[in-house]
Amino acid sequence: MITLKQINIYAFVICFVLYLTCYFRFAGQAILTTTQLISAIILSIEIFSKPKNRTIKNELKIYWSITVINIVILFWFFSFIMWNDFLQVFFVTITPNLTAIYFFRILIKYKKQASLIRN
Repeated sequence: MITLKQINIYAFVICFVLYLTCYFRFAGQAILTTTQLISAIILSIEIFSKPKNRTIKNELKIYWSITVINIVILFWFFSFIMWNDFLQVFFVTITPNLTAIYFFRILIKYKKQASLIRN
């Protein structure tokens, strides 16, 4: 899982560097979102195939709930959100970045737990 963590760090850095430019922030968000979803699928398969890790399973369920709700809201109300600046900032910028930080926190917790099991 160290590689998932490193890939997500690179995606964070790319996303926030692209946020410094007004023109490429959506490209950065797309890179981060794609990386996070692929990493979350891989981590979910690995976590849910094991009987333990109850806390990480619960955190992954919360992450997937927030992510799916945000995606549904974005696609369902896209035309309304894009014409409202507050909703655009909230649903396109703030919520995805907060869920990305939350997922990164889950990766760190999983790495610590995996290193404790190995030792």
